[in-house]
Amino acid sequence: MNSIMVVLKCITNLHVGNGDVNYNIIDSEVEKDPVTGYPMINSSGVKGALRAYFKSMNDPNVITWFGQEHNNAQNIQEGMLKIDDARMMAIPMRASKGDRAYRLVSTNDAIDKYNDIAAIFGLGTRIRDTKKPVSGIELEGYIAPMKLYDRDIYIISAADMSEYSLPVNARNCLDNGVSVNLWYEEYVPHESMFYFPVIADDPQVLNAFKGAIDNKVIQFGGHASIGYGFCKIKVEA
Repeated sequence: MNSIMVVLKCITNLHVGNGDVNYNIIDSEVEKDPVTGYPMINSSGVKGALRAYFKSMNDPNVITWFGQEHNNAQNIQEGMLKIDDARMMAIPMRASKGDRAYRLVSTNDAIDKYNDIAAIFGLGTRIRDTKKPVSGIELEGYIAPMKLYDRDIYIISAADMSEYSLPVNARNCLDNGVSVNLWYEEYVPHESMFYFPVIADDPQVLNAFKGAIDNKVIQFGGHASIGYGFCKIKVEA
C-alpha cells in the first residue's frame, strides 16, 4: 500500500455545506465531523473538487485517478486513487494579546488523529510538541494555550474549542435586485488547515498524482463565484 498525506491551507474562506435543513438561526452550516464536531470536507467532496480541477486542466489521468461512471451502473470504472475525508488540522483564532493578529489553534484530539492516520498509513510526517513554554498570548478570551506544536499550532482545550463559533455571514436573497430574504451562512475562515491521506496500490500512479497536485491552488466547496474555497496544496510525504 502506497500513501501520501495532503495538507490544504485555506487562502480564502471555505464553505462546504452539510446539506441539512434546519431551523436554527444559521440557515446553512458547514459540514462537521460527527464525533468531534470539528469542520471537515467529506471524501466525496474532496474527490469531486480534485476531479473538477484536473478535468479543467485537460489532464489525461483524470479517469485513471478518479474513475468514470457510466449510465449503465454495471459499467463503472473505479479510480486507482483512494481519497479519505479532509479533517481539520487547525483553525485561526484572533489574538487579543501578543504580537500577531491571530494564531493557529487545535486540540490534542485533532493532533493525535493526524499522527494516528500518518502512522496507520506508514507516513513519516508527524506534528510534534516543541516543549516550549507558552506565555503572553490570549485568544478571544479563552484560556492560554497549553502547548505549542512545531507548525506554530497552539493547543487549547477541547472544551474551549467546543465553545468557539465559526464565523457567520449574512447573505441576501435578491429578486430583480431587491432584497427579499436575509439568510445566514457559516463558513471556515481563511488560514484554516485540513489534511487527508491518498492511497494507491500502484506507486507510479501515486507519484504522478503527487507531482501534479503539489503546490497547486484548488477550489473546494461551494460559492466559487464569490471566491470561496481556494486552498494551497502541499504534499507532506
